[in-house]
Amino acid sequence: MKQRREIIFIYDVRDSNPNGDPDDQNRPRMDDNDYNVVTDLRLKRTVRDYWLTKETTGNRVLVRREVNEENGNVLSMKELVSTELGIGDTVKSDTRQLIREQLPARFIDVRAFGVVATVKDANVALTGPVQFSIGRSMNKPTIKSYTISSTIASEAGKGQGSIGEFHTLDYSLIKFHGIACEYNAEATKFSEEDLKYVFEGLWNGTKRLNTRSKTNHVPRLLVSVVSKEKEFQIGDLDKGLVLEDETIKSPEEARINVSGFLERLNQFKDSIDSIELKEDGILTFTNGKETSRFLKDFLKGFTVKQL
Repeated sequence: MKQRREIIFIYDVRDSNPNGDPDDQNRPRMDDNDYNVVTDLRLKRTVRDYWLTKETTGNRVLVRREVNEENGNVLSMKELVSTELGIGDTVKSDTRQLIREQLPARFIDVRAFGVVATVKDANVALTGPVQFSIGRSMNKPTIKSYTISSTIASEAGKGQGSIGEFHTLDYSLIKFHGIACEYNAEATKFSEEDLKYVFEGLWNGTKRLNTRSKTNHVPRLLVSVVSKEKEFQIGDLDKGLVLEDETIKSPEEARINVSGFLERLNQFKDSIDSIELKEDGILTFTNGKETSRFLKDFLKGFTVKQL
């Protein structure tokens, strides 16, 4: 990958918990201003889980949950790496080089996101080219808590089912900002085709989330601004997309003002090669004068490519 990308990804959830906090009874994560927070690790997990369903040679996933059949323990990163590369207890002089070359060559998530591979006397940290900041909701959702019960007896209460709580958000429109860096791409041999696979994982992986806490996840907008020049990026481009009403409870109510976004794009127009775009046509965009269901209608003067 030779050209840097600045990425915006927006998806929404309804009656769901996009990222529970284990330190707070698995309630949805919220910041001090009542916005929903989703970590970049949760987003990467969504992409990895999608990739796991489509693994091929060179496009496998390293960071995964795998259990030792003998003792039932979840394999550590050390065990995953050592088993994959045939690294024994004795570390050779070329072990670090083996890790740097073979993990990116074999695993798409290492090429994209990087990895910290810890084996005996040979620790290797690879920074992946694709990184996201913490995601936040554009609106202020409300947490709904429900008491749930099970007909299966718990270990403690042998004769009766267990009772607990289940927490969801009524509606959250979540926005992520990311960068795909061409310099880190050189280190992991991350390609343009790999980047397309990341975008596919973001969009289709979000659609595939289907556990009790992860139902009703829908991708709404994916934007990739492609730079002409190395090292160039606009920065904080996501901040130019602002909801006009933060009390919305559905995507049909969402009206996103794109004036700041368009202003930044036009300010650096000569440094932008193209804009890659995927949208579902549900959200409403406005520049203060015109409105449209599609962001592409406001990108006149730019080369727009469909993802």
